[in-house]
Amino acid sequence: MRSAKEIIEECYLRRYPSTRLLAKNEAAKRSKEDESFSKLPSSCNNDLILSIRRMIAKIKNVAYEKIVFDSQNVFLNDREESLFLKMLDRYEKNEPISKIINEKSFWKSEFFIDANVLDPRPETELIIEAIVERFDKKSALNFLDVGTGSGCILLSLALEYPNSRGVGIDVSPAAVEVAKRNCEELLRSSLQGGHSSTRESGALRRFASRNDVYIKEKGIRFLAIDWRDFCESEFDVVVSNPPYVKTADIPTLDENVRNYDPQLALDGGTTGLDAYASIIPLARKWLKPNGSIFLEIGYGQAESVSGLLKANGFAIDEIKKDYSGIERVVIARCLSSRSF
Repeated sequence: MRSAKEIIEECYLRRYPSTRLLAKNEAAKRSKEDESFSKLPSSCNNDLILSIRRMIAKIKNVAYEKIVFDSQNVFLNDREESLFLKMLDRYEKNEPISKIINEKSFWKSEFFIDANVLDPRPETELIIEAIVERFDKKSALNFLDVGTGSGCILLSLALEYPNSRGVGIDVSPAAVEVAKRNCEELLRSSLQGGHSSTRESGALRRFASRNDVYIKEKGIRFLAIDWRDFCESEFDVVVSNPPYVKTADIPTLDENVRNYDPQLALDGGTTGLDAYASIIPLARKWLKPNGSIFLEIGYGQAESVSGLLKANGFAIDEIKKDYSGIERVVIARCLSSRSF
């Protein structure tokens, strides 16, 4: 058996052998009796180290902080080290760490992620942020999440709004199963006292068996359905992070995106606007009068998406920029709803 500390140091020094000298210089300044020093320089805290720590934490089922602060006392047996090496091989082929360990942080929770769903991105949290800015947390809102994927948007909203209910729809049955799994795991965590926000969420407590497609009249439901076939209405809020990459631009995406996120969740057609052109007219039927829609958009799409909204009876409330200054979320109100 070897300690996590030994494994982390070996992997890093194999990748960056030149850092060995820096580490030796640091070690020379310390007491020879101090055996706690790392073979790595103190400046070493790059993505490789962070990812290796996360892999080991997953394998050992311990908190990430345990690997950061006490790696010398965490040991991997032969089977665990073999599993780690397989994970490392995947990482070196540019597979995202979230897909390797099947876990990604979003908003205030950890979500199960696999090859069937888009990796949640920090910029998508702007949708949650914008809704929290606009609605009191005691509000009893009815949410619709279009293209729900992992369910991270809808479930994060359910945690913030315990009196809420909502539906997540996705054309991919495999994605819907991931969303159901996430809902179950968040609920299980709440029952075990592992998530204070979840303990307050009536919406999650009303979630029933994973095998049910229609969960209950109230609460959180996930449906495998094309949004064009979804005919429910009376929603207060519609949210969506639809596919918005131009088909021709997909080969230019980072390898860890184009090879590991589902094409269905990326491809927005020739202009990148196909999903918006389909969703926006339907949103007018899904929403109550004065209901709100929150749409994540790609670079340079704010004007086009705003034009589609205005042409379909919406008034633009705000276009929210991400932390890079890129217009990322369009927020609009439905001036008058239409029936199916």
